[in-house]
Amino acid sequence: MASSVNVQGSDAPLFDVGRVQYTLPAPLIHVAAAANKLVLCLSPFDGMPMRIVYLDLEEPAFTQEAFISSPTQARGSRWRDLHESTRVFVDASAVHVLLCAGTYTYYWTPGWTRARRIMQLDGVPVTAAVFGEPRATPPVALPPLTGGRRWIWTPPILLGTARGDLVETVLTAQLGGSDDRMDIFDRWARMSAGSTEYPLERGVYRLYSLASDANAITGLALEMQGQNVVIVVATSSRLYEFVGLSSEVPGPVFQRVFDQYQQSSQSQWKTDLPRGKGTLVTATLPVSWPYGSHRAMSWMNGAGVYAAQLLPDKGVCHADLFALPQRDDTPISLGRTSLHHVLVYSDMAVCMNALDADVQYKVTLPLVAEERVLGIAMDSSSDTCWIYTSLGGLYELLVKDEARDMWHLLLKRCDFEKALAFCHDETCRKQVLEKKGDALLHAGQLMEAVECYAQAQTPAFEQVVLSLMDVCADKALRRYVRLRLDKMPKQARVPRLMLATWLIELYVAAIQAQEPTSEYYQTLLLEAQEILERHHDALDARTTYALLARQQCTELWLAYACILQDTDKLVQHWIDQKQWNQALHTLSAQSALDAYYASSIALMQHAPEATIQCWQKCDQLDVERLIPALLQYTPAPNESDVVLMYLQHVIDVQGSKSPAAHALRLSRLCERASNQSALLKFVESASPDALDLSYALRVCSEAGCREACVRIYARLQQYENAVHLALEANDIDLACSCADLAAHGPSGLQRELWLQCAKHVVQSQASMEDAMAFLHRTDLLTVEDVLPFFPDFSVIDGFKTEICDTLEGYVTRIDALKENMERTSVTAANIQQDIDRLSKRTIEIDTEHRCMQCATALLQRQFYLFPCRHGFHADCLTQLVTQHLSSRRLRRLLQLQNELAAADGTSEPRPTSPTKSKVSSSSFPLSTSLERLREHVRPQAIVDAITAGLSVGVASGRRALAPLDPSMSIRPASKGKSSTQAESANASVTSASWTAQLDKLRAELNTIVAGTCPICTLSVRNITAPFPDEKDHEGDDADWIV
Repeated sequence: MASSVNVQGSDAPLFDVGRVQYTLPAPLIHVAAAANKLVLCLSPFDGMPMRIVYLDLEEPAFTQEAFISSPTQARGSRWRDLHESTRVFVDASAVHVLLCAGTYTYYWTPGWTRARRIMQLDGVPVTAAVFGEPRATPPVALPPLTGGRRWIWTPPILLGTARGDLVETVLTAQLGGSDDRMDIFDRWARMSAGSTEYPLERGVYRLYSLASDANAITGLALEMQGQNVVIVVATSSRLYEFVGLSSEVPGPVFQRVFDQYQQSSQSQWKTDLPRGKGTLVTATLPVSWPYGSHRAMSWMNGAGVYAAQLLPDKGVCHADLFALPQRDDTPISLGRTSLHHVLVYSDMAVCMNALDADVQYKVTLPLVAEERVLGIAMDSSSDTCWIYTSLGGLYELLVKDEARDMWHLLLKRCDFEKALAFCHDETCRKQVLEKKGDALLHAGQLMEAVECYAQAQTPAFEQVVLSLMDVCADKALRRYVRLRLDKMPKQARVPRLMLATWLIELYVAAIQAQEPTSEYYQTLLLEAQEILERHHDALDARTTYALLARQQCTELWLAYACILQDTDKLVQHWIDQKQWNQALHTLSAQSALDAYYASSIALMQHAPEATIQCWQKCDQLDVERLIPALLQYTPAPNESDVVLMYLQHVIDVQGSKSPAAHALRLSRLCERASNQSALLKFVESASPDALDLSYALRVCSEAGCREACVRIYARLQQYENAVHLALEANDIDLACSCADLAAHGPSGLQRELWLQCAKHVVQSQASMEDAMAFLHRTDLLTVEDVLPFFPDFSVIDGFKTEICDTLEGYVTRIDALKENMERTSVTAANIQQDIDRLSKRTIEIDTEHRCMQCATALLQRQFYLFPCRHGFHADCLTQLVTQHLSSRRLRRLLQLQNELAAADGTSEPRPTSPTKSKVSSSSFPLSTSLERLREHVRPQAIVDAITAGLSVGVASGRRALAPLDPSMSIRPASKGKSSTQAESANASVTSASWTAQLDKLRAELNTIVAGTCPICTLSVRNITAPFPDEKDHEGDDADWIV
């Protein structure tokens, strides 16, 4: 294992080195890394040619190998100086690989089994290469491919040579199809068939030559942003910079950049330093880098490490030179992470901070005998370093949170801005801010210092305040207190109250020290208002009002009241200042109704018209609470009454039903005699629920508004008084309109009122023509109604026509009545015929018709048959009906039963009545239940009582037929028995009366029992009955089971 030293002494090291457990079949020559993939170049070994090993670190099992053919075909030829002249370059996506060996350059892409040589670069000793930005379109037109093959092409490639030349090329290749396009036998077969291999390179362009520098190009760096391009070329002792625009026309992309340097004397020489390795590496800076997140470059030379940033539009910026660690040997290679330089020695790796020369980490590599470090490969996508040795050893240098301690380093150098950029938590940020505040305070930059103190919240509040007060920095003190107040949590109520109150006091003192006309005065005022608005919840309102009033800061007092929406104080302030319009504007800008009521009296006294306009804009006002203020206003005789305007708006527009508002409007209308039309319209249209008509009648009567009184009488339906008052005012039209309103009153009232009007017209206007014209206004009066009102000796010549018309009308009415009488007689006769037909109606039934109650034959005994063809035995019907009779009808049934039974039990006819019957209904108390009453029902007795009437009728019929039967003829009586005959005649009359009375009782009893079919009646009644409730019939579920 490698032994490491963490120089900073942190708990966890920033770097860690681990050996890759992968055995290579041959020694390593060179390594390149990109996109988490490794490209290893292996030297020829054990008869095998040079080859490329492609490792995917995300899928370690996926490994590819490709052979590199020897550039010469002569037998026994060998590679020479492999470690010095062989370089591997890979693009950012790890798709395109260049291998430069001596004066030959090869291209390979994953999927190929052999690398192809770039023929046009034969003899060109390429020592450095850099890839540009990838392109979506090919550099030249490419023919379509078949057999599953497809084209790929490289980004523009800039090459540096050992002669100091800069060359640009772009390559195209095919993927898919044949597994080994580079097989020599396959190529011989293609050449024999007349086919040639497609070229890789699509143009090789020599762009520029460093003629003044005899050293080889050791590194290239390229940064592109849009068309802006910066190219950095490094040799062992010099650094060159080329800044320009890329070309948009077909051909070399970077030609335009170098043309401006060839055609002018512009210097491309950036710096000249002692000779060294000349390694040039780049890395992406973190987002928190002080100068922005750009590409950073590092160039190792004899003086140390030259570090800078690459800006596409400016070139090399923010350069710095760092000395190498004190050692006897020099670094073999240089690597670069985002924040550190990695120096690789023959047996050790050293990590230096990119901001200074401090060594952060160093590790001794566990090398075996004769093993030496060859170099380092950087993967910029993951900031991973790969150190490789001559015997195939591969070490991974892991970077873990390398920005962790950067803030502390920068803080020691008092580079506060950079230190803040690298702070990773609030604790280190507060330390940096406190130190920055101390430095600014000692430098006299007080405002900047308090900003830092407020953000850090250290040192203690009292300490900072005392420091500022010692130097009389009032402005900085206010700023510091405000910042601390802004950062204080809402839960700290007491500290916020103290700070906010003190801050307002500081601003008040500063404001009073300035002239009101100065610009700084307005600035302070705005700042104080902003504080009041932002921290009004932290202030005590009573204390703040008192403080501002005591210091006579009216502007802040008003601003604070507006912030709190304290309308009462604002309105009262403007009223005290007699600024009525301001008070009304304040009222209009808020929605609290109590503010309107509180200021209503004062505003109506001094600005009635504007106040009314303000009130009309608010629909939620209670007009009854404004009546005391409305009573304060008394208009001049020639002025319009604004109170009436407001009441009209409230009642007619807003629809108010306030009785007080209606009463006040009525009083105001009665006071203005010139506005009678408005009064009449109001008393006619006002709602009787809102306007007390009796009160309105009294007010109008006292004001002498007779016409208004007439209309009120009419609304009270006192039409007699209305007509009488109208006639007193000699207003015939009004009286007639009131009489017409009586059409919905008592019968005959309308005609009576018209007679009064006619009498007034006849008595007041002697002209016969006027009287006749009045008759034409109504159909209720005729000439005969008007004639009695004329004097006895009046000439009625003018009435001749009307009298004749009246007589003709009488004749017409008499004829119509006769016709109605005839129609009525015919209708009565038809009804009598229908009744006679009903008495003879019969129903036919068969002998098997059953009783609906007992299901036995219906003809077995006396029965009832209803039109619905439901039949019952007389006793069955009686028993069924009594089960459903009400209490009142059941009592009457029992009463009739007892009376008929008593009547049938006596042989002498005597008048009876319900009250004198033997067993009357009084024998059953009202408290007796229906069950007890039904126990006294005797169905057979009821049947016998009803059928007894039928027997009587038959006997009577027999007596009627006696004159036709000789056997029933009555013998003539002797003369001596004349008195007996007289008594017998009286008895017959009494018996007929007694029989009629019994028939009446039987008919009533028969109606109760057989008035309707019980089955049909109960069915109709049950239709409207609700379904049983589950709660009321929890125990009756069995009755509902089907």
